[in-house]
Parts: sequence; structure tokens; C-alpha cells
Amino acid sequence: MDIKGNITNLELFDVLKFLEISKKTGVLNLRFENFAAKLFVKEGKLYFLSISDNNILEKLAVKLLDMGKKDYLQILEKYRTYYKTTAGFDIYFFKSESIPKAKENEFTSSYISETLNYILFLTNGEFAFDEKPLPDIINFANPMDLSPILTECKKRRDELSVISKVIPSKNYIPSVVTNRSGNIRPLSLTPAVWNVLSLVDGKKSINQILSLTVENDFFVLKTLYNLLQSGYIKVDPPHNEHLNRQELINSVKKVLKEQLGNKAEKVPVDYNVLNSGDKQELTKTIQDIERYVYMFIDDKKAAKIDYLLKQMLMNSI
Repeated sequence: MDIKGNITNLELFDVLKFLEISKKTGVLNLRFENFAAKLFVKEGKLYFLSISDNNILEKLAVKLLDMGKKDYLQILEKYRTYYKTTAGFDIYFFKSESIPKAKENEFTSSYISETLNYILFLTNGEFAFDEKPLPDIINFANPMDLSPILTECKKRRDELSVISKVIPSKNYIPSVVTNRSGNIRPLSLTPAVWNVLSLVDGKKSINQILSLTVENDFFVLKTLYNLLQSGYIKVDPPHNEHLNRQELINSVKKVLKEQLGNKAEKVPVDYNVLNSGDKQELTKTIQDIERYVYMFIDDKKAAKIDYLLKQMLMNSI
């Protein structure tokens, strides 16, 4: 049976429910505008998934494996240098010895759950199911029931619809309320919540906070919502001060020059991409700059450069 279509016409959630109920075996190929993904299903159970965007894997590696960002990027760069792509890197990472045995189950389930939740909220893509035996390359994976993950996704969707009424855009800027008063809700400030709260300074947008924390997007949005409802923070619409493209290019050159001196000339930057204004391309360019600086110039300054450039990025789109 040929199963393919446009995700805008048939929700991916329904496709996965069909594969589960009909106990299909094969690979569900997904293609969105800027990345691709593969979901490996056997007899209606999810064995593994692979996505060419590695942001979720990077955050989980730093958070759950206590892996330094430099160490993670070294593994990624080694893979990309050899294969000339980042597609399939997550499979490579799971088959390597990077994950301690004691953390394998937690890390695998967290990665699959977070990645699937991310994919299920996307639209404007295409899917095609290839019914065939699963490749041997994922022999490290264990089957997972889809129903609990899909149920969690629906729960997140309902919660986000409530959150969006109070925080309508990720471009909004949260700031700390210094004089809390009135009938305010109590809130348990766990270490993870404190990590999010520590990034609230009245200057960073929610998008910037999402890029700087190791927590997943849903946790950050829910945390900001709870902090807002508890009176710890307030959120304001973004400032109407946008850098034009030439100003952005000049600012990138200035940051690299100030941080790296003459070594800034070694960093390969496609300024035509910066001038295009495409959000995904701008983000990718900044990530490439960060990786290059980490790997070949000065890993101590890479994080600071990444932070400064992401601030500019958020002000330019």
C-alpha cells in the first residue's frame, strides 16, 4: 500500500496512528523545508528516528551526559568531515561509545520523545512510507510504543494553545519583576527553572533564551508561562529596532574582529547568506561560525561569539 502525502493535508499524528494500528514495518521518510527525518517502525512500534537537524541531540548530550559542548562538536565535525553531511549523525552518535551504559535507556527515550514531539508540531512538509524490513544499522535500538508519545504530544499541544494566548510570540522579551505584590501564585524554583530564569534580563527575547538553554522549547515556554502567572516576570512586545542586512554584516565582522583579531579573517563566512534575510540560513551560518571557531581557532571565545551573533540574529528578523 502506497502511503504518502502532504503534511498540511494529513497530520503526521494520524499517519503514525495508522502505522501503529495496522502494525506496519518500514521507514517513514519526512521532508520539511530545511531538514529531513526518518522514522523506523516495526510491527507498529517505533524503533528509532533520525533527523538531520542536531540541535536536540546537542542539548541532550550536554544536559544528560555531562558532555562539554566542545567534545560534542568535535564528534560532529569528525562525522561531517568524513561523510560531508550531518544527516545520520544521531545514529552514528548512538552507535559510538559516547553514551554510558547506565544512561542509555534514559538518553534514548528522551531523544526519541523530544525529537518526535518537535516533528509532530511542524507542518508544510511531505511524508512517504517505504514498507520494507528495517536496516541493520539500527540494531542498537529497542521498540517503543507510539501511543504514550502521541498522547504526550496532544497534551503539549493543548498546553501550548493556552500559553500562546498569554505569550503570543517567541519574539517577546521577558523581564524580572522586582516588586512582586498582590495575589500571586507560589512556584517551586527547581534548578532547571532557575536556569531559565537566570537568562531573563529584559534584553533577550524568548527566541534567544531558547537558543542559549539546554532545556527543550516546551519546558522553557511552560516555565516562562508559570513565572509570568506567578508574578516573577513580565513579557513585553519586541522593540521595533531591526538591523538592516548591511548593518548585520558589519556587526558580524565587528564581533569577529573584536574577539579574534587577525584570526577573524580565517573564519569562512558567506556574507551573501547573511544578506538574504532567510531565517534558517542565517541560523545555520551562525552555527557554522561557532563550530569553526571551536574547532580551529579559540574554543574559549566560541561561546561568547555565538551568543553575540545570536543576539544580532534575533534583532534582524
